[in-house]
Amino acid sequence: MSEVYDLHCHSNFSDGALSPTDLVLRAAEKGVTHLAITDHDTIAGLPEARHAITEHKLPLRLINGVELTCRWQQHEIHVVGLNMDTSHPAIIDLLAEQQQRRRDRYAAMVAKLQRAGIEVQPPLAQELTMPTRKHLADALVEQGWVSSFETAFRRYLGKGQQAYIAAEWCELETAASVLQQAGGVAVLAHPHAYQLSNKWLRRLLQAGKSLGLDGVEVAIGQQPPGQREALATFACEIGLKASVGSDFHAPKPWRELGKNLCLPAACVPIWSDW
Repeated sequence: MSEVYDLHCHSNFSDGALSPTDLVLRAAEKGVTHLAITDHDTIAGLPEARHAITEHKLPLRLINGVELTCRWQQHEIHVVGLNMDTSHPAIIDLLAEQQQRRRDRYAAMVAKLQRAGIEVQPPLAQELTMPTRKHLADALVEQGWVSSFETAFRRYLGKGQQAYIAAEWCELETAASVLQQAGGVAVLAHPHAYQLSNKWLRRLLQAGKSLGLDGVEVAIGQQPPGQREALATFACEIGLKASVGSDFHAPKPWRELGKNLCLPAACVPIWSDW
């Protein structure tokens, strides 16, 4: 059986729709052989996923993962950490800091909405493993304040909008350093999601390499024509390894676990040393 890697997906321990159990069951059903669950700033879903793989005797290897929210040059950047020791003190401390930042930001955004007369009642931060803007958007839709998830971000929660709060995330260099201290690797997630020009994307990748970045996501489930090849070229020129990830959040026809994640031949896979 050929190996199928998917090294970026989310469970309901952050902003995904499926439990870790349902996520690994679906991954195995879709033919994935190596899966990293990379919830935002938390590793809390990994024990359940590991237990489910054992209980159901799934032909699936679970790779420790997390998606860290970082800062670089005033940009919010996401770094996927892979194959690290989740019990390492540096990881535990950084995640505790990141989680407190998320809880503080979530509470401040709720307060800002309510001051604006939007009396939304979302789940309390302490009721959620990892509060995110998705939870606020879902509440705004469900309680009739907006007609769609997209409208919630466009009107209230997106950058520069009425209830937006900028967060003081850790620096890119800090994230990479902590992941490497814990024996893992640091990968730039979804490089084209940051709305950077090619010039700035190259600058980010070059700076990231010097700050400890090990790889870049080259194969993403949904990509415009030519984007994968362009990222492969950047990776090869800059000396970064290549990763793959669906960034799966929920069952959708256009984004599925393990779907369309082949790397161009010139790439060195991020898992080549594991």
